[in-house]
Amino acid sequence: MASDLEQKIIKQVEYYFGDINFPRDKFLQEKIKEDEGWIPIKVLLTFKRLASISDDPEVIAAAVEKSENKLVLVSEDKSKVKRNPEQPIPEQNEERQKELQKRSAYAKGFPLDEQLNDIILFMEPYGEIDCVIRRTLKDHKFKGSCFIVFKNFDDCKKFVELESVKYKETELIRKFQNKYHEDKKKEIEERKKAQKEKKEANEKQQEKQIELPKAAVIHFTGIPEGTSVTREELKEMAKEYLEAQFIDFNKGDLEGHIRFPAEGDAKEFLKKVEDVEVKIGEVILKFRLIEGDEEVEYLKKTVENINKMRQNKKFGKGNFRKRRGGFNHGGQNKRSRN
Repeated sequence: MASDLEQKIIKQVEYYFGDINFPRDKFLQEKIKEDEGWIPIKVLLTFKRLASISDDPEVIAAAVEKSENKLVLVSEDKSKVKRNPEQPIPEQNEERQKELQKRSAYAKGFPLDEQLNDIILFMEPYGEIDCVIRRTLKDHKFKGSCFIVFKNFDDCKKFVELESVKYKETELIRKFQNKYHEDKKKEIEERKKAQKEKKEANEKQQEKQIELPKAAVIHFTGIPEGTSVTREELKEMAKEYLEAQFIDFNKGDLEGHIRFPAEGDAKEFLKKVEDVEVKIGEVILKFRLIEGDEEVEYLKKTVENINKMRQNKKFGKGNFRKRRGGFNHGGQNKRSRN
């Protein structure tokens, strides 16, 4: 029968070679490739937890041989150990994952500089542990929380349902791992929902902030196909009668819009050109006021385009310095700038 010391050794060595820790331990996985699965006991003694129990290879070998589990075998010369090949690691399938999660607890509140061995030692009074998995950030820094896989569900349940568990005066947050994942999923969904609502509210607010004036847009025609008329020429033409805010036109178009900054400006412009033949080169332009449903639709699209360009600018999309034709706000033309 194993002594108290030997039972501690057995427990620690079988922890290293256990179903959960062994396949996760990169160091041990590399070592077993060197000698058909055998690992020198002296290598195991580089692990502080085992060395703190006993640093004598012969004592460790003798203890492991007394294990009733026979999970770990000892070599004939008593210098090496390996996991019993007749006890293969369970297949890591969905059913296995569910079974492990059922007897796993989440605990949070450990110091960020705490060592794994100290946490394992702390957990010993709460039941038999298969594995303690420290949760880390991308830079491998400890997050202060762990997943603790118990040997059985009952011990896990008792640990989670204890009224109080403190680690160095800090109360640990405890829950079943399944509950942790459920809560985390809900938290992420709520965060995404809040972000979406905030984004939509911002977009609506932006739309409210942009109130384009009525009776401020004229539609022009009269440009023959193949005629070269530029936005700059249209801008200068409009300036002779009334300063425009935006020329909604691309080179090669046969028609376009001129938007003015104040309500009623379009009507004032039309009055000024009523008895005038407005020409750019040999091109005679014809103008009309847009109103009613046509005006509502045009202004709506203009606001949408302004908001899109604001969003693109906010997130660094596009090259706004190269866009042309705007003064203060863009029109329907997507290439225009605000």
